[in-house]
Amino acid sequence: MERLVEFIGNNLLLSGLFVAILVAWLAWEVARLGRKWKEISTLEAVRLINREDPLILDVSNSTDFAKSHINGALHMPPSRIEAGNQQLLKNKERPLLLYCQRGQIAPQMATRLTKLGFTQVYMLSGGLTQWLSDNQPVARHSKDKAAKKGKPRKKKTASKEEQG
Repeated sequence: MERLVEFIGNNLLLSGLFVAILVAWLAWEVARLGRKWKEISTLEAVRLINREDPLILDVSNSTDFAKSHINGALHMPPSRIEAGNQQLLKNKERPLLLYCQRGQIAPQMATRLTKLGFTQVYMLSGGLTQWLSDNQPVARHSKDKAAKKGKPRKKKTASKEEQG
């Protein structure tokens, strides 16, 4: 015990940083245990989709949603998650799977949804980035397909043998 006190006395900055990190970690864990929504992995999300048919909400911006999103996901940006959103409120009893591009916006939206009365809120850990790195399927809007649909087809010209 004497050596510990001596170490702390000789390394005040290091000891202070250790205590600060320990307090921050404990506060994080207490906050995590107190929240009313659950963070789930990609595998758990796939199980949830297959077993419970959740309402899947993509809370990323319009550009990211247009690039790719989980099949069957509804685009619900943060500005549309509010107390008066009837489309959302009629699904209060249904499980919700919530994600954004990198998992930064979704935790705040999950908290907002639990305050609106949703009881089964799940957030995809790592967001769509993690979903893609785990090789899960997504829906994409291809620019090439749209361009091909708008282009007139070139008429095939007959060869000299066919003409003659």
